[in-house]
Amino acid sequence: MRQRPALTITQFKTRVRLVVGLLLVVVIAISAWQMVSERHAIINAAEKQSEGYARALGEHAGSAFAEADRALQDIASEIDQRGGVERVDQRTLFHLIRRQGGDTPQIGAIFIVNRKGVMAVNSLEFPSRQINVADRDYFLSGKDNPNAGLFFSRPLVSRLSNCWRFTMTRPLVAADGSFSGLVAAAFEIDYFHRFYTSTSLGPRGKVLLIRTDGAPLVNEPFAENAYTTDFQQSALFRRYLPHAPAGTFRGSQSPLDTTPRIISYYRISRFPVVAVVSLHQGDFLDSWRQKAVFQATILAGLSLTILLLMHLLMNYLDRLQGTQNSLREEQEQVRLKAAQIDAANDAILLTDSEGHLLHVNTTLCHMTGFTQDELLRKNLRDLQTPEFMTCTDVHTATTLERGEAIFESAYLAKGGEVLPVEIHARAMTDDGKDLILSIVRDISERKRNELREHTRLRILEEMATGAGLADLLLHIVGFVEQECRGALCSILLLDEDEQHLRRGVAPSLPDFYNQAVDGQRPGQWLLSSGADGRRYRRMIVDDLAAHPSWRDFIPAREAGLRACWAEPVFSSEDELLGTVAMYYREPRAPDQFEIQMIETAAHLASIAIGRFKIEERRNHLEVQLHHVQKIEAIGQLAGGIAHDFNNLLTPILVYAEMMQNKLAKDDPQRSKTQGIISAACKARDLTQQLLSFGRKQMLTIQPVDLNGIVRMFQDILRRTIRESVSIDIRLAPGKVVILADRGQIEQVLLNLAVNAQDAITGNGTIIVETGHVVLDNEYARLHPGMRPGPYALLAFSDNGCGMDDETLVHIFEPFFTTKQVGHGTGLGLATVYGIIKQHEGYITVRSGSGEGTTFCLYLPLGHHETAIKELEPVAPTVAPGTPRGGSIMVVEDNDMVREMAVELLESSGYRVLVADHPAAARELARQNRSAIDLLVTDVVMPEMNGRDLYGYLHESLPKLRVLYISGYANELFVHDGLLEEGIDFLQKPFTAERFLERVRQALE
Repeated sequence: MRQRPALTITQFKTRVRLVVGLLLVVVIAISAWQMVSERHAIINAAEKQSEGYARALGEHAGSAFAEADRALQDIASEIDQRGGVERVDQRTLFHLIRRQGGDTPQIGAIFIVNRKGVMAVNSLEFPSRQINVADRDYFLSGKDNPNAGLFFSRPLVSRLSNCWRFTMTRPLVAADGSFSGLVAAAFEIDYFHRFYTSTSLGPRGKVLLIRTDGAPLVNEPFAENAYTTDFQQSALFRRYLPHAPAGTFRGSQSPLDTTPRIISYYRISRFPVVAVVSLHQGDFLDSWRQKAVFQATILAGLSLTILLLMHLLMNYLDRLQGTQNSLREEQEQVRLKAAQIDAANDAILLTDSEGHLLHVNTTLCHMTGFTQDELLRKNLRDLQTPEFMTCTDVHTATTLERGEAIFESAYLAKGGEVLPVEIHARAMTDDGKDLILSIVRDISERKRNELREHTRLRILEEMATGAGLADLLLHIVGFVEQECRGALCSILLLDEDEQHLRRGVAPSLPDFYNQAVDGQRPGQWLLSSGADGRRYRRMIVDDLAAHPSWRDFIPAREAGLRACWAEPVFSSEDELLGTVAMYYREPRAPDQFEIQMIETAAHLASIAIGRFKIEERRNHLEVQLHHVQKIEAIGQLAGGIAHDFNNLLTPILVYAEMMQNKLAKDDPQRSKTQGIISAACKARDLTQQLLSFGRKQMLTIQPVDLNGIVRMFQDILRRTIRESVSIDIRLAPGKVVILADRGQIEQVLLNLAVNAQDAITGNGTIIVETGHVVLDNEYARLHPGMRPGPYALLAFSDNGCGMDDETLVHIFEPFFTTKQVGHGTGLGLATVYGIIKQHEGYITVRSGSGEGTTFCLYLPLGHHETAIKELEPVAPTVAPGTPRGGSIMVVEDNDMVREMAVELLESSGYRVLVADHPAAARELARQNRSAIDLLVTDVVMPEMNGRDLYGYLHESLPKLRVLYISGYANELFVHDGLLEEGIDFLQKPFTAERFLERVRQALE
């Protein structure tokens, strides 16, 4: 074989320079990359630390504020119950505030200020000094805005304790709504200093509590000038807080402090306060800078040393040209030493092109568990997992072809564990042999983080796409068990009575154990009662066998469970939704990572359960809304039918009366005409019920005492209801004044009483109750059509047969009845519904088969004594039937009503002009400009309504009078059941006598 020519000294020196220069560049680059990565890691760790401290500070302050606010509300409530602050003596006030806040560490003092700005009582001393605080911002705010609620003052030196404090206040409001003083809790600044000293924020770290308007409440470490700073112009309030309630950013803390900092903030959900934690970058980067300088010095020294060695080597090569082989060995040693310096924390290995391990460092031994001798007897394929073993040849070829390559692989450790790695391979040549130098980095933590983030994002994505609750909870449980090896996770849900936990998901636990814990109380079983203002908190049981609540629980012992950690799941409104529990089969306490995992699982479960409950509530409200819309549509249809029916009844009733008036008293035909009149009157009453349901009848609204109506109508109810049914009247004390039509309310009482009687078989009881209630926004939101505020309550209960859910859906629909044919019209409850709605009230019903029924009617309260009087017809000065002169125009599009009215008027001696539509009426008016005294017109007609027609004719006939007639109370004249003032209106059907009487009144 032909030998390769030996390298000359010049060629060798050139190659040595290139290799040494390349190694120095690589070493410097890797060192610089390592220091930059370390700096990023330090900053990221500081950001996470700052974010954790900000959240802890926010939760700590929120809990303290919530407890103080509860104490203030309790004090204000008790003062209000006792009649106001002026009616309670100072000793009683002192004991009251001592009882509410005397043992609360975060509250320096609780005090009460009267309406004059004098601190009348404080919790520190009795008798209390009278201190004037009328110039304080919290007093001025409460005085100017007595209904504003909670207020946080700026920190100031207390005139009571001469210490820096900020104050949480709630105004005291008198019965007439005026400001009567305030109750306040003073927070010691030193209380938050203890939080600052308990954290590792560095010598220049700070914690702050800032109002959402930029005013500071707490600044630790203490700096008096900081409390005059306006943080509203800081980057936190201008750029970050408006977009997210919590976060972390880098920048300056305030206009007064422009040093580079890492700032984390957390807005407290129930209070206008932001918790801020600020870390000075110098505090956690100083050690890195020292290390960077030291490493740079070492690297410079090593580089100078290598350069010096290379210089000596070159001199030695110049002097000893015959020692080329020894120089080659020294060159190889230098290259190997330089490769070992490459990355001390990463594994370094040298292989040939076949994959045989030629050299490894101790880091690879630590990573895989093999000794160096065991590794040098192996091929690289022996370390790789089967899925990456097939890629070895490809990676080797790529490295040799390109000179270097970066790729991921996985090594099998001696114990069988799979170790994901990132490999940076570089091709080398030694004595004609192709070698590969590889730097191997353990990326197990990075892979775990990627998998954790992928799982979390998948859960959130499924939440957004509407996955079922069971599937979401199953993913959350799988997420926890994936991250915490050996854990058995369970999620229990709070049931509707909020007293018991029910099985949610627990795929890894035995069925007999899941059945055993199903139905347990949260406070007794999985969660411990909290003493910090929240009812439940996290529970950690390191050893179930030693715990008093668990050692006798046989299912846990049979399932092999030895440790349990439970985290409560709260909603955004701080309501308990359930719990996340982690079990282990050996006694142990959780580490920080496991605590974070169970908190994350509880947070994800809160989002999933909350979304499910919101969707469930939305569907319920949609069903309610659809039912209300259905009832409204039926009401419109009923009103229209009643209108047309009234048009038919009007001529029947009038013609029957005209026929009866012409018959002699002893004429046998009178009984027949009277039968027609009676049937027409009953039909009129039926249409009136339809109008009541459709809210088309006129009302006489005035302030009336609901208690008085019930008392006066009580005798009628007793005579109406059979004797086997007793009536129990339970009236509220005093008067219950409402704005209502008395007759319509009596109709409601009668309809409900008859309905209750029919539901009772044999003996039974009907209970009628009245009272005052105040409906809040939440109740109104859950009941579409209701507005929050004060109402009068009329409750009607019976112990009859009750109704099932299907019947309850239809009870307010007209003509719906559960009675036998011929025993009811089906309009009773429909009429009640229409009357209550027309009174701007609301009606609810509770019932169940065999459980009786309760109707709750909410009516607006009356606030004045001015009654709206019903328009009573003036007694006629002319005897009925006496002809009166006058010219009358009748405009009616219904032929029967029009002909009846004309015949009736002409028979009474009036001159009548007739038009069947407004255009004909306008033409008649032009032909008889001065010969029309009265316009009798229908309201709803083609072309234009009756009011517009009268307006048109009145322009040319200024003395023209008008009488409107219609089948129901049209919205042109009647608003909320009340007739517009000055309108002469007659509702169909009417009698002949009533019609002629109203005509005479209009003409007079």
